[in-house]
Amino acid sequence: MKLIFTSFGVTQELEHSLKDVSLFYRMPPVSMRTINNTFLPDYAVLLLCEKIILDESSFTTLQEKSHWSYTVVAKALKSLYAEGFIELVDFNRILRHNQALLQRMLEHDLKILDQWIVPLKQSVDIWYDFTRRAFVLMKEERMYHNHFLHSFESAFVYHGVEPTDEELEEALSHLSLTDATHREDPVAHSTSHLLSKRTKAEYRDALRKILHSYLSHVNANIVLSNELGTGFHDWEDFLPFYRQKFLFVGREDLEAQQHIEAAQRLFEVSFPEFAITDTATLIKVLHDRRVADLRQLVQDAVEGKVVFDKEFARSVFKEVLGVEEKIAMYRRIISYLTMPLGFLPWVGTFAQKATEETIGTLVEKKFRQKYRWFYLLSNLPKTP
Repeated sequence: MKLIFTSFGVTQELEHSLKDVSLFYRMPPVSMRTINNTFLPDYAVLLLCEKIILDESSFTTLQEKSHWSYTVVAKALKSLYAEGFIELVDFNRILRHNQALLQRMLEHDLKILDQWIVPLKQSVDIWYDFTRRAFVLMKEERMYHNHFLHSFESAFVYHGVEPTDEELEEALSHLSLTDATHREDPVAHSTSHLLSKRTKAEYRDALRKILHSYLSHVNANIVLSNELGTGFHDWEDFLPFYRQKFLFVGREDLEAQQHIEAAQRLFEVSFPEFAITDTATLIKVLHDRRVADLRQLVQDAVEGKVVFDKEFARSVFKEVLGVEEKIAMYRRIISYLTMPLGFLPWVGTFAQKATEETIGTLVEKKFRQKYRWFYLLSNLPKTP
């Protein structure tokens, strides 16, 4: 699978407001499920990719000027590039060529604001959950980075899409909230009231400007996907917008999203003990021919042939145990059958062992064929 990794802020509409204030400017998506002291790549997604398409400017920014919280992601993508898994493309050139189309798409989207109310609320809820966990896990790191608190918090407001004029800023700052569950968070605080007051002209203007930023990003990635002829991977909080847009053309989801979610379930639900947590292990798997079996397993899940749950894990372990018992039995039989070779003059012992090993290897290969992906993952070195 070839997959575009999006670049946040690649559109002209977002560049002005994000370039100097957001740590996410021109950054690719990170895992919104797993966070350590820094952001982490989504290794389950990377496993699916035979080739990753990345924006040239994003790659340069990531390596030279990215925020310290992107350290692990930057090193991972640099290693993948060195191994030939990343293709660099000038996203800006493609978007400039399609500027008129992008403008028409945006104008069409903003004709009916109410269709975006639910996606916006879902998006903000996803983003709020991510930021809340990120703040907790990065709390210790903030103590050693004096500039971090301001840059991190300001960048998190609407995924770094901050008000660009006084009118919008004033409209959002005067919203009050009665739901105490959102009172601690400025994003949920502002958005809940913005959505509840949207019938008033001033709030609809504010809503339109916020949606302008979100939808500009979404439309840009759809155009890039069409131009490059492949699917893409974006931040999870933008998924509600894509799903709303694709309803109009009879699609339920992004082209690659079902594969992405299936891969994530495999490592989060069925086999969390096999989850890849470092780039060296990831690259080792990507170079192993058995990764094709792993990708086929994900394809089977997408097609409904298997379901990645705890029962799936139990059934696999049971069948693998049965396979190993069969292999052990056949090896004993092979050892018994090749015993006469050991009585040959001079070469007897060598002939017996060589024959036994050759036949035994063929037997193992045959019996383990169905679960090559399992043996690949289970034999990986454990990260301390």
